[in-house]
Amino acid sequence: MRLLHAPFEAEAHTVRRPLLRPLLAVAVAMLVLVALGRWLELRSEALGALGRPLQGAAVHGGLIALGWIIALGGQPGWQGPALRLAAALLGAFALSRLGAWGSASHALLPLMLVWEGSHHPALRRIGLLVPENPRSLLLGLASGAFLGGHLLVSTSQTLGYAVRLPGGGAYLGAVAYDVGANALSAEWLFRGALFSHWWHRWGFWGAAVASTSLGLMRYLLDPWLPRTVEVGAGAVFYLAALGLCASALRAWSGSLLPGYLASLAFFAAYRMLVAW
Repeated sequence: MRLLHAPFEAEAHTVRRPLLRPLLAVAVAMLVLVALGRWLELRSEALGALGRPLQGAAVHGGLIALGWIIALGGQPGWQGPALRLAAALLGAFALSRLGAWGSASHALLPLMLVWEGSHHPALRRIGLLVPENPRSLLLGLASGAFLGGHLLVSTSQTLGYAVRLPGGGAYLGAVAYDVGANALSAEWLFRGALFSHWWHRWGFWGAAVASTSLGLMRYLLDPWLPRTVEVGAGAVFYLAALGLCASALRAWSGSLLPGYLASLAFFAAYRMLVAW
């Protein structure tokens, strides 16, 4: 496919300001807030309930902020949207402690991200637009569903997991988390900002491999991922396939939406795995 070897073509880029200082500032803020949230969760009886929401908002809000900085090339304008999105994430994570209906508040985050991004036409360069070909949306759903279905079949037969919907609203809460935090922040940073940033420099394969590798690192460092060799190996395989697939969808369609739908379909299947 010629597309996979072609350099990224977009409107002329503006002069990029230094990225290192704002990127480091956001990274340090993420680490501090995650540490604070962990301390509250373990040590504070009065504020312990805020520990997990603070950690979730710091991680996913930080990833979105990093993507915003890279997408704007270090130019001003990212601080307000990043802070508002982080605050909305904190509220959604806090409400999710009330049950499935509280978790549904995560569904507002993609709409909020699109609304914030609509004020920055430059973000169209990283795929913040509706694809011209609606078939790409169906292809995104189908590719994610295929990877998710393959995961369910292979894992349930070999690793001691069963396939069923967790009860008590747990499944809906997990899917809502994917919609408004997990898949959203990953697509925004790894397939949006980073892939687009590297595509016109290194071509498709260089950008896809680099952004997918960083995405894998993000998931493998997740403290809530089960720590077994089998799960780790499976995560590397399926998340690498998902990342490369989402990169190809981004390149073909010009939009982040097909890859986002692929991630949602995959994680919707993954959430059905329950240990025996």
